[in-house]
Amino acid sequence: MMLVEGWMKKSFAKIDEGSKIGEVKKILREHGSSCGIVCSDEKFLGMVKADELLGMEDDLSIKEYIHDLFYTLDPQDTLDEAAVFFLESDLEILPVVSDGKVVGALSLFDILDAFTQMAGFGEGGIRLEVELNDTPGSLKHVLDILYLHSMNVLSMLLYPAEQIGQRVVVIRVEGKNVKELSRILDVNDVTYRSIIKEEKI
Repeated sequence: MMLVEGWMKKSFAKIDEGSKIGEVKKILREHGSSCGIVCSDEKFLGMVKADELLGMEDDLSIKEYIHDLFYTLDPQDTLDEAAVFFLESDLEILPVVSDGKVVGALSLFDILDAFTQMAGFGEGGIRLEVELNDTPGSLKHVLDILYLHSMNVLSMLLYPAEQIGQRVVVIRVEGKNVKELSRILDVNDVTYRSIIKEEKI
């Protein structure tokens, strides 16, 4: 299971509630961050956004610019749950909180990195895209064929097709011979959208 704790960063733009705007700007620049996590003795207090500090006097208190956050991430949340939180927020970074204390931060880049690895991008091999009926056993049929021909599956993605009752499955398998895989699928009456050889990055 892909959990937040495995992808969160422990180095992030941490802001003390007593900071001045000038100090906060500096911290955000050092971290290359669009927002900072405000804490007091590791207790989460809220978020500040870099774009709201533009043009503000450096000696002003940050307190008026702290935004409440109605949800935070827990280290044991899944990355799927975290992705939904990001969709519902306008932030690029979310705090990870355990027992009221900030233990890390997760960014949109971290989510993208995790999903990229989960999808097997950059692993090389052969990328097979098949449209299947959204019924029990349709995917198993394709996987059984790959198994019987000793083709190791590297990753798999499923998403709804444009046509109702259909799903598209993208399967990455180890191998170099696209023509051989195409022949195997044709012999077993498996229609496919595409078969592409991908180089390892």
